[in-house]
Amino acid sequence: MHEEAAYLSPAEVRRALDRLSRADIVRLSLLAQNWVRGLPRRTADDLVNEAFERILSGKRPWPCDVDPGAFFNGVMRSISSQWRKEDYRELLAEDEQNGPGEGSCAEPDHDLNDLVFRMRMALGDDEKAKDMYDHMLVDRDREEVQAAMGLDATGFDTVRRRMFRHLRDAFSSGWKT
Repeated sequence: MHEEAAYLSPAEVRRALDRLSRADIVRLSLLAQNWVRGLPRRTADDLVNEAFERILSGKRPWPCDVDPGAFFNGVMRSISSQWRKEDYRELLAEDEQNGPGEGSCAEPDHDLNDLVFRMRMALGDDEKAKDMYDHMLVDRDREEVQAAMGLDATGFDTVRRRMFRHLRDAFSSGWKT
């Protein structure tokens, strides 16, 4: 027989939140920035506040065996996903009201090939980052990329972070650069 997962009580949740350090709060803010990318009407602060509200209200129970970082990441991912679905439904509703072709998201500003090219160009002279990008573009898993690039786990993570940093810096103001 399976034991039901144990959750923190409201008092335990408050104590866990009180124990968050400044560094933990900064990490949560950075996670939130990642999760709100592509959500033009929402900010990282909105996401963090919504996560705290759901956790403190008990709408999102906190399993005892999950550390704060992983738990907040999951909560923010879930909220972000919900917001994306809501935004998409609103676009569909607008399309329905406007009729076909008017205000529709069917015609993107840039086609996929152009975006792939611009992202690759954003990696500049960093050949390892470009190689990593090319491998990820064809959906290779971590082990395949490590073997193909001759990297250990640490090297893989380093190159991947550097690649994402290049892309974030190039596209942080939006996708229309």
